[in-house]
Amino acid sequence: MALDRKQTAFRNFQIMPIDANNVNFEQAVVRLLVLLHTKGKPITATTKDFLYPEDLVEIIKEDNIHFEGVNDPTRERLMKNWISSDYATSIAEGRDRSAKPRISNFKPIHLSTIKLLDPRIRSQDRDASLFLYNIFKGTDFTTHNELFMSYLIQGTKKQGEYNLIVDEKDINELDIETQFLLRLLDRFRVDNPSTDRKKVVPEYKMLCEAQQKQFLFDILKLLVYKGVIPRRELLNYIIIALNFHTALFVLKSFFLINNIVKDKKPRCKTCKTIIGEKDFDKLCHCEFQPKLFVDLTLGQDRICDNLSKKSVEVHHNEMYRYFKSHYKLVKVAPIAHNAGIKEPSIEHLSAILDSPAVEPYFQVKLSEITSDEDMMDDPDVQQILKMNIPSIDKYVDIIINDKSNWKVRVRNHKSFLSTLCNMNRDDGFLQGGRGRQRKYVLGNLLLEVLVQLAVVDYKIHNESIAAYTKPITIISFVEWLKNRYGIYINEWLDGSDSPETAKALNNNFLALKDRLRQLGFYTDLSDASNSQVIKPRFKVEPDSNK
Repeated sequence: MALDRKQTAFRNFQIMPIDANNVNFEQAVVRLLVLLHTKGKPITATTKDFLYPEDLVEIIKEDNIHFEGVNDPTRERLMKNWISSDYATSIAEGRDRSAKPRISNFKPIHLSTIKLLDPRIRSQDRDASLFLYNIFKGTDFTTHNELFMSYLIQGTKKQGEYNLIVDEKDINELDIETQFLLRLLDRFRVDNPSTDRKKVVPEYKMLCEAQQKQFLFDILKLLVYKGVIPRRELLNYIIIALNFHTALFVLKSFFLINNIVKDKKPRCKTCKTIIGEKDFDKLCHCEFQPKLFVDLTLGQDRICDNLSKKSVEVHHNEMYRYFKSHYKLVKVAPIAHNAGIKEPSIEHLSAILDSPAVEPYFQVKLSEITSDEDMMDDPDVQQILKMNIPSIDKYVDIIINDKSNWKVRVRNHKSFLSTLCNMNRDDGFLQGGRGRQRKYVLGNLLLEVLVQLAVVDYKIHNESIAAYTKPITIISFVEWLKNRYGIYINEWLDGSDSPETAKALNNNFLALKDRLRQLGFYTDLSDASNSQVIKPRFKVEPDSNK
């Protein structure tokens, strides 16, 4: 089948704002910091020379006021290795083993790290930064005097419109690692962002506003710890939470977009009623909420292993249906353009599907395909053309059934999910690959972040709402995971009365307790459920997070 690129084109920002392929989430967060700082203007050029870790060592050696002790080859090598491993993300120049590592960006542990972002190096954030910026855009998160941004710029002050320099009044309040970073970066300037209006971040409206609220609330809950958790660790928590929510967003989008095309119903009634923190437990009643059974037994329990694999399989099947739904919306976009709608929203596109203009438009499109010599004798195409379905369905089915195109869609989307779910990593919830069937799990780092979120609560203190941490029972934690994120541990999604399944689910629950015990969150005082308590690792009192 000889379909051209235009016919198989899939990408549409309004339908799925992140390009489906391998995503480098660290690069996405670095570019998000740029967009938050510049109000949506990307940095696309720089006047800086290429930068290498040894260049930063030279800066440290020359600055006798703020640094000392780097005065022999051994210490220089140690400093270079420390910068390379703990601060910088580098790419190799060339393809052989002698390739020299060049700094691509600094890890996002302070807003000033955007000074060393090299826009000449091609990003693999796949527009995830644009999606994340739309999550924050229009909220208080984008102002410099707000909790999140003030934390990101702590120890610095503005110089001009975009540059940041060390604030001598505040820098001594920071940990020594961040002080070192800011002194090192003070030699550099923030590059000016692009003034090209075509490069400004496009608008994206979340299909589920409750999901956007949950994004923001969870970041606020983690910021409760800003006075008690070291900066690097806390920002790593925030990045893990953003990554986790982005993965859940993609999974939920498959269900939402399929439903929009099928039933023209973009949102559920439950999510419309979610306003504040206490309402997020209602998400378990959302008909589009993805449900994940996670195997915590490390594959030791065969039933738990199979249940978690079935959970992934359900989402993959929904993803395959999404390909067709996505194509139907993408392919009616030219009709919207002809009607004068330059950037049609997903609601516009779904409404056009019922337009009388659709059938004649796709009859013409079908004639373009069938006039191709390769298509005329293709039995799959001829079989689709004989089907008693609308022309748009025939057109999309022909595109979907193209083996080359289908292979690309499946490969890209599986890579997409594996990187967003951080497959086989401690901060992820997917396991598999290399011949192994994929299944849902919970990495230790992700589990740690979820516990830190679960133990945060709010109460009235001095006539205002204040956050604090409190112990919670393990049963309430399991329910919290299910209600808010669709993570199932001690129950199967469809229910089961089988004694074998009940035993397996209990094994999964016991495995969770063992994991929490190993992480230092849980002490089993007795068999009584009210004594099986998860204790906060970091204690936060109402007065400590003003």
